[in-house]
Amino acid sequence: MSSDEIAIRIASLGKCYQIYDRPQDRLKQSIVPRLRRLLGQPVPSYYREFWALNDVSLEIRRGETVGIIGRNGSGKSTLLQIICGTLTPTTGTVETTGRIAALLELGAGFNPEFSGRENVYLNGSVLGLSQQEIDDRFDAIAAFADIGEFIEQPVKMYSSGMYVRLAFAVAVNVDADILIVDEALSVGDVYFQSKCMAHIHRLIDNGVSVLFVSHDVGAVKSICHKAVYLDHGRVAAYGGTGEVVDAYYSASVHTRQFSQPAPPVEDSAQPFDEQELADQDAFTTRAGFQRIQNGRAGFLNVRLLDLAGNRLDCVDFGQTVVLRMIAQAHVDLPVIGLAYHIRDRSGYDIIYSDTGIEDCHLHGIKATGAMQTDWQFRVCLREGDYSISVMLSIPEDLNLGQVEVCDFVPIAINFKVMRGEMLPIYGAAYWDNRVTHRTLTG
Repeated sequence: MSSDEIAIRIASLGKCYQIYDRPQDRLKQSIVPRLRRLLGQPVPSYYREFWALNDVSLEIRRGETVGIIGRNGSGKSTLLQIICGTLTPTTGTVETTGRIAALLELGAGFNPEFSGRENVYLNGSVLGLSQQEIDDRFDAIAAFADIGEFIEQPVKMYSSGMYVRLAFAVAVNVDADILIVDEALSVGDVYFQSKCMAHIHRLIDNGVSVLFVSHDVGAVKSICHKAVYLDHGRVAAYGGTGEVVDAYYSASVHTRQFSQPAPPVEDSAQPFDEQELADQDAFTTRAGFQRIQNGRAGFLNVRLLDLAGNRLDCVDFGQTVVLRMIAQAHVDLPVIGLAYHIRDRSGYDIIYSDTGIEDCHLHGIKATGAMQTDWQFRVCLREGDYSISVMLSIPEDLNLGQVEVCDFVPIAINFKVMRGEMLPIYGAAYWDNRVTHRTLTG
């Protein structure tokens, strides 16, 4: 890869903060070590080190869109601030090529006493635009922000939504080579978020490199070519978006680990028709990718069938199918819930359902038996390739949707949807409409 293809190069990056337990320790640290050095004595430390980032290395190419995901405190915002130059790294280097426009903390860079118009000119000049260039862009910025007469008012009067509207409007109208967005879009209303996403897609098509931080993994999947999963300041995964999101999701849901091993499959296969487990080896191979299990219950097989019970790899648009899950509890459980996601080839979630939504959790599960759950539905998906992920869990808090995950299989089934006799559809899925017409007279 030639160096002119690299927009951002990060090498062995680290950021360390000094944490003081008491205010007086900060004063001691500024005085005592100097005196001890002069006296030739050992130098004490009155702080603890906290590494917000540790040995982070990445290369982001021109025109790539990279999502950065991770739990709160994982180092996402610190990384972006170092890339933007507002923080100095403790170790390592960051090299960037081209103009950077950043939308970090809400209203960062705004003077609260200045009007919106004045802040547009202030931010534009900071980003390297001349007075004439800002003049030429001002109408487009004001139109995108769509805050009306408030553009002439001090921004200290703005709501959080108005802040982010104006900040985003400036950031996307400065002809930047790199756009950095950190969770800011979650503040705006639905219409503005949709408008921002559409504009980001246009920037991507024009070759702008985008770094996008969000807890909305659906948004990350929809716009990002690659993703970075940060965990405690380190890169836990970097690569294709779907793969990295699955790694992040797997780490997030794996909250409990039990030492009791699952019994051998042979001991639990007897109650089933032999055909139900005929392709179990193929399922086990697929299921091994980033599978999460805690030993309390698990899937034995997952199959996609037609109404006659034949296994399907290819489905016609509109065909009715059965998603069959065969599972077994390894300990007695009071309740079990099942769920599935249908994802497109980019890993974006198209369809989701669970037994909580359908009000049909399984109760009083015994370790001596097994469960067969059939989901029947019409496949009204756009022509293409899809996968199904499945989850087996113990509901804990129905109001908050909290569960204890027993078995999570990111790729249980792969299948293809064919157009069949239908005309092509232009959305992700067909919605089953009821259409009525009336003739209206004046």
